[in-house]
Amino acid sequence: MKKYIKIISGLLLMTIVFTSCDFLSVDDREMLTKDLVLKREDDTRGLWATLYSNLPLGFTNISGTAMLASASDEADHNAPFHPVQNYNNGSWGPYNNPDDIWNQMYAAIHNANNFLEVSDTITYNEFKVVDPTYYTTLTTNMKFYRLDARFFKAYFHYELWRRYGDIPIVDKTITLEESYALTRQSSEEVRKYILAELDAIIPQMQVTWESLYMGRITKGAALALKCRVLLFAASPLNNSGQYNKPLCEEAAKVAKEIIDLGIYKLNINYRDLFLNTTAANTEIILDYRNANSNYMETWNYPAGGNRIYAYNVGANATCPSQNLVDAYEMNNGKAISDPTSGYDPANPYVNRDPRLALTISTNNSMWNDSTIKAYVGGVDGIGKTNSTSTGYYLKKYIQEKVQLTTAKTASHVWHIFRYGEVLLNYAEVMNEAFGPDVVPANFVISSRDALNLIRKRAGVNMPEVASGLSQAAFRDKIRNERRIELAFEDHRFWDVRRWLIADQTENAPLMGMRITKTAPNTFTYEKVNIEDRKFTAPAMYFFPIPYSELAKYPAWSQTTGW
Repeated sequence: MKKYIKIISGLLLMTIVFTSCDFLSVDDREMLTKDLVLKREDDTRGLWATLYSNLPLGFTNISGTAMLASASDEADHNAPFHPVQNYNNGSWGPYNNPDDIWNQMYAAIHNANNFLEVSDTITYNEFKVVDPTYYTTLTTNMKFYRLDARFFKAYFHYELWRRYGDIPIVDKTITLEESYALTRQSSEEVRKYILAELDAIIPQMQVTWESLYMGRITKGAALALKCRVLLFAASPLNNSGQYNKPLCEEAAKVAKEIIDLGIYKLNINYRDLFLNTTAANTEIILDYRNANSNYMETWNYPAGGNRIYAYNVGANATCPSQNLVDAYEMNNGKAISDPTSGYDPANPYVNRDPRLALTISTNNSMWNDSTIKAYVGGVDGIGKTNSTSTGYYLKKYIQEKVQLTTAKTASHVWHIFRYGEVLLNYAEVMNEAFGPDVVPANFVISSRDALNLIRKRAGVNMPEVASGLSQAAFRDKIRNERRIELAFEDHRFWDVRRWLIADQTENAPLMGMRITKTAPNTFTYEKVNIEDRKFTAPAMYFFPIPYSELAKYPAWSQTTGW
């Protein structure tokens, strides 16, 4: 599976093909000498652009064909022997981790360090007098290339830190001999290192880039990473089961900085948010714009839809779970478990939070001018080859009208940071630091205000959460809102871990819906156990260090529980 990333600088378009790599493996482009870089700014730009290639593309996280959602209670992957299933049956570990990015991230860190060292003494002074305009362009570009490299160092350490906890910090290029002296540093030391890198660059970062440079790192992206790091550090996983209130307050201040930039808004329809890749999408802070493709449609189209569009589809489908579907409220703001909500088990998708229909395709709904027939015996039903395993199909991200029979493609966008997440982060940490409705000095909105902004966005318009809830009750509201708003965006897998509830959510059966057609447009719905899952605490709250690394570092201790 190829990943593509478009970094526009002087109309540069780079295509990166990922392969496996060793701990210290590097890209050929790092072999540039300083003399060559001094003479060829294009090569400097190429070396810098390569750094973007290791940003995550969540459509293909696991073995190139599965989303991390299928390793949580959000979804099931319909290929029963796919590596992602190892998370669900508990058969993963130091020898077999489907999301083991240890080598990839350290190679990426090495490349960032190398760029900084190669470019450190470049001044372009030879152009200062003979071509002042070109000199200004070169030095300005280099300044921001180097800031980007430091952002990537922080980001790649963060990806390792949230998986493994205690990890080696690698702040410079190292020789093979030097690598043998590496030690695992404490989680707190790693967190402080990441934040220090971000604090050093944030004041110098561009707030926006003109459309020609869309997709480049901005001040908002660096602040969003800082906010996420602080949220993770403040969470129960890292604080003996409680929130760290000082870190929550610090995270809230960072989220407020993003809000105060005044450039991000929730003014785009929720469905369009995941399809619109233009500059008009003001919610995007940092994303991965996948080159035109149709593999998401090939994997996830309902097989029985309009045959013009559905052709040879469904082999790697991400199938939303009943667990997730049940979390969507009624459009009056009440949970379906509330006997006064109006929920009708015979019409389970009627009058629900609009995000349900914008995220998940359900039985008897329309797709590509055809009706989805997910009932038993239907062309899209459970049990059909390459069909849903849960009774549901993924709709978020999936481009309608892509004609697979004629190899049509479409653009796809993966959000690394978006404004909706920032508001949810803010709501969570403000609630833990101050409660739902308190607005301390130097803050402008409460936790509840931030949550209600999410609920009132275009295309959603859910009722506001009323005031008066306790901190604990409002915490439940925030967590459910986060589950709905950020579904299939690679948050749930990590959220249940940092909240220390994965031993509950990931040990519960994954549920689906068995649908029986009794008459035209009449169905019965029965919730059924799709599979029992296994999560072992405390081991599985963090990833084990790969066995290959422990073999090289016998003095290291394995992650607790492994």
